[in-house]
Order: sequence, then structure tokens, then C-alpha cells
Amino acid sequence: MDWIKKNTAQFALIIFALVLLGVSVMLIMNAQGFQETFAGIRGEVRKNNTLPPVDAAPVEEARAKLDTPAGWSPKPKAGSFFVSEKYILKDGVLTRPLSPGSPPIHPPVPNDWFAQHQLEILDMSILEQDPDGDGFTNLEEWTGNNPGQPGKDSTDPQNKNSRPPLLQKLRLVQFISRPFRLLFNAYDGNPAKPQDMTFQINTVDVNQPTQFKKIGEQIDNTKFKVMKFELKNATDPSTGTEKDVSELTVQNTETGVNVVLVMEQTVNSPDSFAKFRFLLDGSEFAVKKDQNFSLKAQPDRQYKLVDINEAKALIEDTKTGEKIEIPKADAKK
Repeated sequence: MDWIKKNTAQFALIIFALVLLGVSVMLIMNAQGFQETFAGIRGEVRKNNTLPPVDAAPVEEARAKLDTPAGWSPKPKAGSFFVSEKYILKDGVLTRPLSPGSPPIHPPVPNDWFAQHQLEILDMSILEQDPDGDGFTNLEEWTGNNPGQPGKDSTDPQNKNSRPPLLQKLRLVQFISRPFRLLFNAYDGNPAKPQDMTFQINTVDVNQPTQFKKIGEQIDNTKFKVMKFELKNATDPSTGTEKDVSELTVQNTETGVNVVLVMEQTVNSPDSFAKFRFLLDGSEFAVKKDQNFSLKAQPDRQYKLVDINEAKALIEDTKTGEKIEIPKADAKK
């Protein structure tokens, strides 16, 4: 004990050396145990070179979303994503033109028709525009396939393959008339027995002699024969008196075409012509009365010129028998 008291520093050093030795022995033993544990774990590892199947469905789904990104598709009446439904200040009152019962801004076309076809209803010239370039205005597209009932069978103003009938673009430019050579000037006999009556027939060319013919007889030096007589009277608007406007029907024996002669009046010859203009391409062509014709843009449809005057022409669809009036061309077109 005395030695420890006299040599405290040396004793402390010896104790520290013993502790250090003990720690070293413990570390060496733990290291040896770790190698044995690691060797055991390593021996249990199983090698596997087979990869599990990959679920590609999420990848394909993500790719499809990239190819077709989501878009904003508003309904015609719902406005757009950034712009609300339209309002119009009319007569000091703020109104919604697309609301039910709202009066038309461009009569006679209803407001919702413009919305349905994505047309700008606030454009004052919208009725005369042609968005699809098919030659028909928005007003004509709304009139559609049934001019007698506009709007009932409208066509699509945004689709050039949807358009009204081409005949709506046909106009009468000129009525080329020729006076008929024969004149019906008088009759003799009882109208109740027309077969026994005699009819006085002259010609525009006064050098030809007067002829007196009965029903069924051929008119000399012509291709016509007398077919029918009808007694008629009408009031003269200028004098208020009764006027004889009886009719004598004669027929071309070669063509079967009938011509109605009116008492003491010069009538138009069946050789009269109509000069038409097709507004889509500006082309013009002449058609003889009772002659068939077709439009270049629609060669498979045949029409017949039935009647014609200064104001309009009447044609007939040879397939359906429908009669169609062709109006006179506007002087501006």
C-alpha cells in the first residue's frame, strides 16, 4: 500500500494498461464472432437471375393521356372556359340572347341556331356570310331543303357537304319570247256543241289567207290541228265591261305540244326560251320551253321548262314531278 501511495502515477498507468488490454481482448473476440456470423448469413443467400414480370399497364395509360390531353369542350349555350354567356344591351335592358323565348337578333333566324352551329351572333353581317365556302349564305343554309317552311330542314353552315338544293342558285335572266304565228279571231256556232262550231284562224303574216276550221281539222301550211274550244269571259279592269277571252287549243301533230290561243290575242310560241344564270359559277344557258335540261354541277338530275314569263320560270323535276318556280335574277347579281 505504501508503494501505491508513493507511486500513484505508475499505479494509475498500470490500471489503464490493464483496462486497455481487456478492451482489446474483447474487440478481438467480437471481430472473430462477426466473421462467423457474416459467413453464416452469406451462406444462406440464394441466387436468382429471373426478373419478375413488369406491369406495363400504368405506363401505357400514362402514354395514352399524353397523346390525348384533356381539353375544354363547352356546350354551345355554356359559353367558353374564360368567357361567360353573351349578354346584349337592347333598349336599355340587359338580355341573354340564348335564353328561351329571347327575340331573334337576326330575324327570321332564331338565336339558338347560331349557337348550335358556333356562329358569332353579334356579327351584324352573319346572315350573308358563308363559313364553309359552299356558295350558300347562312340565311340560305337556315332556309335549307324546304323553302316553303324555312328552318324546318336546315343544312349545316359549317359543312360544305351539307347544303340546300342547287336549284336555289338558279335564276331567270331573260325571257326570250316569240309570237305564235297563228291567231284565233272569231268563232261561229253553239258553244254547247263545239264539234259543230267553226273557228276563224289567221296568221301574224297577213299575206296568208283566213282559214275556217272545225275541231279535229288540220290548219293549212302548218303542223297544227284544232283540238279543243272553251268559252270564257273576263271583266276588263280599265272599262269594267265583259270581254271574250275564249280559248282555242291547237296541237303540234309531230311533237304533241299544245298551244292555247286566246281570242284576238297574240300568244307566245312554244319556241320561247328562258335564259338562266347559275349563281354558284356565274354560267348562263338558254332552255327552250318544254325542253329538258340539267345543271353542270348535278348532271344526273333532269328538269323540264314548263312555263315562262317575264317574272319567273316554272320547271318540273322529271323524276318526282315536283313543280319549282325559278325567280327573276336580282339586277345586282
